[in-house]
Amino acid sequence: MFFQHRVFWLPKDVQDPNGYEDAFHVDADRGVAAVCDGVSTSLYSGRWAGILAHGVVADTPNVNDPAAMEAWLKRHRDAWSAAIDENSLAWHQKPKLLDGAASTLLWVEVTTTGTDDGVARPYQVRSYSIGDCCLFHVRGGQVLQTFPLQESERFEDNPQVIRSVFKRADVVAFEAMETQCNPGDLLVLCSDAVAAWTMRQLEAGSQLDWNSYWQMSHEDWQAWLTSLRQDNQIRYDDSTAILLLIGAGESPSPAGPPAEDDSLLDTAEAKVRGAFKSLKGTLRKGLRELSDSKWLSERDKK
Repeated sequence: MFFQHRVFWLPKDVQDPNGYEDAFHVDADRGVAAVCDGVSTSLYSGRWAGILAHGVVADTPNVNDPAAMEAWLKRHRDAWSAAIDENSLAWHQKPKLLDGAASTLLWVEVTTTGTDDGVARPYQVRSYSIGDCCLFHVRGGQVLQTFPLQESERFEDNPQVIRSVFKRADVVAFEAMETQCNPGDLLVLCSDAVAAWTMRQLEAGSQLDWNSYWQMSHEDWQAWLTSLRQDNQIRYDDSTAILLLIGAGESPSPAGPPAEDDSLLDTAEAKVRGAFKSLKGTLRKGLRELSDSKWLSERDKK
């Protein structure tokens, strides 16, 4: 097993969990995990997202082999089409069938080369993406890397998608990333609503308690995300987060010492508090001396 994992999800409409159009799948033994976000304006996008998420984990495609990739897509497109009963569609749905469903996709593959003289080597991580689901690599409470997006404003753009029907004009081009992880690192895969909120927090300089997320129950995570929605801090959308803790039996890496800028800020704040305390003491002493002075005593007698 390459990692431990936690999965959190919440539909955009909590009264309609069947309307959840994100999808996820994890295989810790093979070291593969995926998250998808079905485009709600397309037909049966949740079903297509589910087919992609399960398909990419169970039968990981070779994105560097165009012929193999096209054959992989055809198998899963056929599976989506076969699951639809066209006779059950309303008249206004049938034209949409020609465009099919659309979904974004992000997955990671974790491997290791074992040990060297008894010392564990870093884990190798490859990630592939189409669209705006995001990966956050966290070590010691600090985000080392985000993929494929690095700025929150990018979430305002229409993302690239994979469609459930073949169209000659569509180009399925994956972005790729490769890095190394240490035991205790966290890899966090998010659909776009959670990813955009997280990116904004990082840009604002907020310190996110990643370890507490790992310890949360699913119910607590849903309650926390619901509170963000009520405060208009996160978009009302299907929300999914997958946390992968690298290394079997590991605990999340502890947060490191405060950053240099934080230390300087703390020192400056302490100096300001000390200066105010000193000023306050000086004023009190001055008022006591003034009240005891001959000048004030004689003035009060007049």
